[in-house]
Amino acid sequence: MLEMFSEIFASLRHNTTRLLLTGLSTAWGIFLLIVLLGTGNGILNGISHAWIEEDDNVVTIEPSTTMLPFMGHPVNRSISISEEDGASLQEAFPDNITGWVPELDRAVTVSYRNKYSDTDIAGYYPGYGAIRHIVLLAGRNINDMDIARQRKVCLVSTNLCKRVFPSEDPRDIVGRIVSINDIAFTVAGVYRPSKSYNVSRTVIAPFTTVRSLWFDNDDISKLSLIAKGLDSEAENHRFVEKMRTHMAARKQFAPADKKALTITNTYDLALYIGNLFKTIKLFLWIVGLSTLVAGIVGVSNIMLITVRERTRELAVRKAMGARHRSIISLVLTESVMVTMIFGYVGMLLGIGVIKLADVIVSATADTAASGVGSSVFLNPGVDPGIVLGATLIMVAAGLLAGYMPAKKAVSVKLVEALAAND
Repeated sequence: MLEMFSEIFASLRHNTTRLLLTGLSTAWGIFLLIVLLGTGNGILNGISHAWIEEDDNVVTIEPSTTMLPFMGHPVNRSISISEEDGASLQEAFPDNITGWVPELDRAVTVSYRNKYSDTDIAGYYPGYGAIRHIVLLAGRNINDMDIARQRKVCLVSTNLCKRVFPSEDPRDIVGRIVSINDIAFTVAGVYRPSKSYNVSRTVIAPFTTVRSLWFDNDDISKLSLIAKGLDSEAENHRFVEKMRTHMAARKQFAPADKKALTITNTYDLALYIGNLFKTIKLFLWIVGLSTLVAGIVGVSNIMLITVRERTRELAVRKAMGARHRSIISLVLTESVMVTMIFGYVGMLLGIGVIKLADVIVSATADTAASGVGSSVFLNPGVDPGIVLGATLIMVAAGLLAGYMPAKKAVSVKLVEALAAND
């Protein structure tokens, strides 16, 4: 065994070009497979993490206008919703609705000194956190006293702060007086969206304050329902249709009129994202396997050429008394060694590139976003089993590509081999 390895190393030293070509094909195939799948997994993990805390069963109802006539009512009739509708829905569906959150919103202009930003203001009760995930960076949240006294206080997002409070620490912003449509509000807190995809600049204020300043009736802008016990696409769709029918009876519009109320279910969005992820992963696998096949073809071609070039050498070994089995084992062992070594090199380089990309992207996100949300590149990597399987496929390809010509070469007579290589 030791003699065989010595011969192999001697052969590799005298054929460095062949060694490098075979090794490059193997290492490049493994390297590209790891980088492609690893970065793909990192991006998908980052996007998935952005939704991990999101409630999959939050159903939001927004009023709109009718498109179908109903019981003498004309089309294009405005439909309104109120807090009473939330209570009515929870009473009608107690097994599926655990709570509801009303919202008032409108477009406003926020200014501080000579800085301005057009955005919107959302009026909430203290329980709004169930549907609007935020991270409080400084100050406090909306409380019951703000609601009772209709205080002119607000929470501003980090995205808005970049426009009206550039380069200031969130803690220094708390207590400042900002103008919202020329009305003075005190900044009670600074928040950031908990999701990296959320670039909201929305100002959050007490529900009663927003109503008293900009609304003159009991209508609300949006109603969010916190649902439970809906674990499939079919169940969610049935629930939405039941709600639409219930609201149609209350608001006097056709149950088939889907424009009258805009109903959004985050379960559908989560399902869409899940299907999108599956498609992307399938695409990554197709490209990755295509890259691996290209590497296999390269290794196979080089092995075929290598054995043909060594026909004379193998014939001489046979003439000197070497057995067919030992000659073929020599060729195949050399193929396995080269493929395994360079496959390992490709694996290390691929992992190194992924880790470097992770560090760079994370550092860039932390610096640029200043805590706007989680990184879009999270936990990149490839299952070790996949890497091992890809390497074994490369090895098997080298073995198959080398076995048949090696078997044919040792069956050639020495005279014919010498003549063929002259």
